[in-house]
Amino acid sequence: MKTARTVRIVIAALFFVIITLSFISFSAGKLPFSPAVEEFQFGPALMALFVGSAIPLILLLIVTLLFGRVYCSFLCPLGIWQDIVIWVSDRFKSKKQRWRNFRPAHNALRYIILGVVTAALIAGISYPFAFLDPYSIFGRIVTSFNPYTSFAVWSFVVALAFFLIVTLLSAFRGRLYCNTICPVGSFLGLISRYSMFRLIIADKTCVDCYLCGKKCKAEALDCSTHSIDYSRCIMCFDCTLSCRKNSITLKYAWGRDKDKRDKKSSDTKGEPENSGRRSALIALGTLGLVAASRKWGSKFHPSPATDEAGEPVIHFLPPGAWSLEHLKEHCTACHACVAACPSKIIRPSITQHGIDGFLMPLLSFDQNYCSYDCNKCSNVCPNGALMPLTLNEKRSIRIGMVKFVAKNCLVFRNDQVCGKCGEVCPTGAIKLREHKNKPGLFYPVMDSDLCIGCGGCTSVCPAEPLAMEVHAIEQHIPIKRVAILT
Repeated sequence: MKTARTVRIVIAALFFVIITLSFISFSAGKLPFSPAVEEFQFGPALMALFVGSAIPLILLLIVTLLFGRVYCSFLCPLGIWQDIVIWVSDRFKSKKQRWRNFRPAHNALRYIILGVVTAALIAGISYPFAFLDPYSIFGRIVTSFNPYTSFAVWSFVVALAFFLIVTLLSAFRGRLYCNTICPVGSFLGLISRYSMFRLIIADKTCVDCYLCGKKCKAEALDCSTHSIDYSRCIMCFDCTLSCRKNSITLKYAWGRDKDKRDKKSSDTKGEPENSGRRSALIALGTLGLVAASRKWGSKFHPSPATDEAGEPVIHFLPPGAWSLEHLKEHCTACHACVAACPSKIIRPSITQHGIDGFLMPLLSFDQNYCSYDCNKCSNVCPNGALMPLTLNEKRSIRIGMVKFVAKNCLVFRNDQVCGKCGEVCPTGAIKLREHKNKPGLFYPVMDSDLCIGCGGCTSVCPAEPLAMEVHAIEQHIPIKRVAILT
C-alpha cells in the first residue's frame, strides 16, 4: 500500500501544479495539457453535462463507484492544498498534537448544505454550487492573489475568507472542511459508501495499536470498532502506511461477508445493511433529476435590476457568454477567464448581475477594451459558461453597440483634430468624413452593421463626457463577416 500512497502524491502534485499555473496570467490561462486536467474537476464536469458533454462526469462517477473518494485526494486542488497545509502544520506540532481521533460526522450540516445546493441546481440556479465548488474556490483564491489580473475588492475579500477558513480548519482539524461544508465531498461520500474496493481492517491481525486512527486526516477511522466511515474516507492511504501489521488493505467489498463492525461505520449504526447502496442510488438519481430539470429551471432566476425608467440594466458579458441567463446557469465563478484576459477587462461582478450572479464575470471598459485578436477567455472556460470561439468567430460576435454623441465630440465642440476612434476601430464600423465647411477637419460616421461593441473607440475617446458610448446588449449576436482595417 506504500506504492498506492506514493502514486497518490505524484498524481496530486501534477494536478495541483497544472491547475495553479492555469490560473496564473503568465501561462496565458491555459497550458497545453490543462484542458484534460480541468475536465476531471467535478465542477466543470458537472457543468459540461448541461452543455452536452457527459463523459467526464461519468468517468468521475465510475472511479468513485470503484474506489471511493479518490477525487478528493488525487484530483481536487483545494483538497490537495488541505493536504499540504496538514503536512506543514504537523511539522510544527509535537507527536501527541499530531494524533487525531475518530469523531462522528456532522451529517445534519453536510446534508443540509448538499440539499440546498441540489435544490438550487434543480431550479436552474448554479450560484450556491459555484460558491462552494472546490475547484472554483481554488481558482478564485489563486486569481485574487495574482497581481497580474484585474483586482476587485469584494472578490478578494471572499477569496481571502475561504483561504483562511480552509487553511485553518486543515491545520487543526484535517479534512473537516471536505467532510462538512463541501457539497462535492458530501455527494461523492454518498456514492463511496458503496464503492467496489474499500480499505478493510483485518480483525485477526490487528493489534489495536490505534496508530491508523491517529493518522486519519478525515477523522473517519474508528479503531475501537475496526470500522471506517467510507462516506468521509478520502483514500489517502495514510492509515495503511502507519499500520505495522499490514492489517489495512484495499479489498473487493461488494457482497463481502463482514461482521457487524465491518459492515457499518460508527456514525451509521442501526441503518440497514443496504444503506450504502440506497445512498448511492439516491445520489445518482438526484444527479439525473438535476440534469433533466435544467431546461425549465431558468424561470426561477430573479428579475434583472431596472433603471429609473424601469428598463432592465444590462452589463457587458465576455464573448461566448451569449446571455446573462446562459452565464448564470453554467458559470461557477472559477475566474479562469479573469486570469486569462490580457487586457484585464474581465472582472468579477459584485451587484451588477444580481445576487445569483455574485463574482461571475463581466466586462469593464474603464481602462481598456476587448482585443480584436484575442479569444482566450472563451477558450479557457471549463464549464461551458463561455462557449469556445475560434478567433474568426470571436471577431464577428457583437457583444455591445456604440452610440456616437456628436455634441460631445471635440471635432464639433472645439474644432479640434482627433480621429482616434476611427484609427482604433478594427472592423471599419467608424469611418472619418471630412467636414464640408472646415477642410482638414474629420468627424466620425458610424456603420452600426459592422460594430461589435469591443469598446476600442470608447477607450481612446479624449472627450469628457465621452463622444463614443458603448452599450451592452441583452443577447450576443453573430454578425456577417466584418471588414478588417489593417
